[in-house]
Amino acid sequence: MLGWAGLSAVAGIGTAGLVQCSAENTAVARPLGLTSRGGWAFPQPNPIIKAGDMRSQGLWNDPCVLHDGTSYIMYLTSSTSAPFKPPVLPFRAVSPDGLAWSLSPATPLLSPAGTPFASLETPSVVRFRGAWHMFFTGIMARPNPAPMSVGHAVSADGITWKVTPQPVLTATGKITDWNGYLVAEPGAIVWKDRMLVYFAAIGARPGGNPPQAQSIGLAITTDGVTFGPPSRVLEQAPLYPPSRGFIGYSTPMAFALGNKVHLVYDVAVNWTGDDPEWQQVALHHAVSNRDGEGDFVQDAAPLMTRDDFDWTGGEIASPTVLVEGSKLHMWFAGHVHKSQLGPLIRRGISGREFGIGYATRPAADFER
Repeated sequence: MLGWAGLSAVAGIGTAGLVQCSAENTAVARPLGLTSRGGWAFPQPNPIIKAGDMRSQGLWNDPCVLHDGTSYIMYLTSSTSAPFKPPVLPFRAVSPDGLAWSLSPATPLLSPAGTPFASLETPSVVRFRGAWHMFFTGIMARPNPAPMSVGHAVSADGITWKVTPQPVLTATGKITDWNGYLVAEPGAIVWKDRMLVYFAAIGARPGGNPPQAQSIGLAITTDGVTFGPPSRVLEQAPLYPPSRGFIGYSTPMAFALGNKVHLVYDVAVNWTGDDPEWQQVALHHAVSNRDGEGDFVQDAAPLMTRDDFDWTGGEIASPTVLVEGSKLHMWFAGHVHKSQLGPLIRRGISGREFGIGYATRPAADFER
């Protein structure tokens, strides 16, 4: 999620204001006018991982889930020094059932030391040719001018990691390019003996209203550090018109089903005068008819919106999917509206106002 520690800062929102919110702030989220497709089952109350679970003041976000044949493994992030402030770093949690989680190890997996990054967010992890690869959003300590880029780390066991010192994917620097301002939020999949790395990209929108155009790009690699030319593979659908403040998509995550590559991602808005202005408000799905490299067909309705749950009234974001046989699992992040974060803060950063949710449905619902 580029939100509270990433793209919110790009939009000039920052995150310090979240800590200052109180019950006296009566602002409410703007209605979306969207209806989600429904059909999800929720085996236990959400969020299944709440703020303060597993770690004191843990603000859990950005899930990426795998299964190693024995246990579920989740890579996720939290602020580590002070709530809502950098550094935000990746952790690893394990679970026997995908619902009850514990940190393993208890400490962050990566450090920004020796890199140009202040935080390492939105981890996406795959196993490829005997190694574990993590792609992440690197929040630049000193924007140059891009405030973030895509970073990489490699591991022999998924626990001890070596971080590539420099970004592996960056913006072009030409603002009128689709990927001119920034690239971030990678979502990787191993497909036909290559790693396909999807990512969110921002460039200037022709006409300038809203000013940013946010789309999903793709770059392909076999070693995690060298890539072919990136391509733009997905743009916002008519369901999300710019005239209503929708700016495009973020946090793409890929999964395979029916011998096709599928993407889940969130939908972003930029509403001038709102607090914050940049928000992630819905989750969506698309499937590729061309080996994951294009021809994506988007669903007619969102999978979920922030209006669907009492704990996602601020944002819903960062979906990740795992298919096991006939069952599809989805984990996702969210939090209440900024005006409702006061109780969480007064509890010492603890509670269900911020966390990670879980839902499931038949995998056949996504076959195309």
